[in-house]
Amino acid sequence: MLTELILKKTVPGYREGMKRPVRSRIGQLEAWVSMIVNILLAVVKLALSLAIHSLALMADAFHSFSDVATSAVVLFGFKIAGKPADKEHPFGHGRAEYVATLIIAVMLGVVGFEFIKSSVGRLIDPVPVTASWGVLAIICLTIVIKLWLGKFSMDLGRRIQSASLKADAWHHRSDAYSSILVLAAIWGSAGYPALDGAGGVLVGIYLLYSGIAIARQVIDPLMGEPPSPELVHRIRELCRAREHVFDAHDITVHNYGHDQFITLHVEVSSLLSAQEAHDVAEDLSQVLRSQLGAYSTVHVDPIEQDSAAVHEVSELLDRLLPESNVFTGYHDLRVISTPQHEAILVDLDIDPDTSESEQKSARRWLENQLIAVYPAADVQIHISPLHTFR
Repeated sequence: MLTELILKKTVPGYREGMKRPVRSRIGQLEAWVSMIVNILLAVVKLALSLAIHSLALMADAFHSFSDVATSAVVLFGFKIAGKPADKEHPFGHGRAEYVATLIIAVMLGVVGFEFIKSSVGRLIDPVPVTASWGVLAIICLTIVIKLWLGKFSMDLGRRIQSASLKADAWHHRSDAYSSILVLAAIWGSAGYPALDGAGGVLVGIYLLYSGIAIARQVIDPLMGEPPSPELVHRIRELCRAREHVFDAHDITVHNYGHDQFITLHVEVSSLLSAQEAHDVAEDLSQVLRSQLGAYSTVHVDPIEQDSAAVHEVSELLDRLLPESNVFTGYHDLRVISTPQHEAILVDLDIDPDTSESEQKSARRWLENQLIAVYPAADVQIHISPLHTFR
């Protein structure tokens, strides 16, 4: 595979692509290869467009020039993202990748809009375009090169899980697809002169669409998107596999580019000493670091596993919760029973699509159900926030 060969020759230790220094070098390699190839392609397309007076091909040439600019943004983004944490940025600089990707999206959109405006004029006042078979063959060759470059960028993006490289790959592919539209427009414009302008409009629309699609991919990470169900499941499984841990909940994940920061609660027996519970938390932090490459903060919740009162309330909740469309589960169930005080404390997971009023109504209903069975108890129900997962 050509991608593997290029990596082997240019990036020492490339198989360890998820390590920050290697990851940064792979990202910069993609940017340099993309810039060099796109400069050559843009110059060729521009020269051909001037020779045959094709606005669609000129639009495609500037598309390739915009690829040079976006790859330069990728290069800058990886240089910044590769810097270690400092006093001003204690979580590192990983989100610079997202910013770079958003800049790429904006640039694509601007270029697309401008060429739509230019091409509408050519539609209104069409100019015949003629091209030799040699010119058409050269355009076909640029399409093949851009398809390879898109695959190269996507392979590297998947290897190091980089949104900006995947966005750059999409940009390369969009250039190839737009060149196909240009090829069709030039080939048919001898009989239908307006096709050249139509091709320019379609290229512009495609650029605009690509910019919007890429922007949508990175806005959610910048705003704070939820972790994938697969990641949450993986975290819980890693926790359950450790000695003394019953389960994990209230999982929160923050992404800063390649770096992840996780907070979570784990349930352990209330019979453990404070030192033993601390050791469980430390052990889990090391496991999450080695298995997921994540920094973590682990909170320990003591569970009275052998309490008859807890089992009784748990069985009641198991019967009640299916009657509600709001609650999806519960955890941190505690039952306090002393001569002076009786209380039931529980955290509830909710369906994120329910409204605040529905949550309040369901909470009151559950409180009343518990009080009906335990009239002397102080019932305290806490609803887990949406940023925590189980």
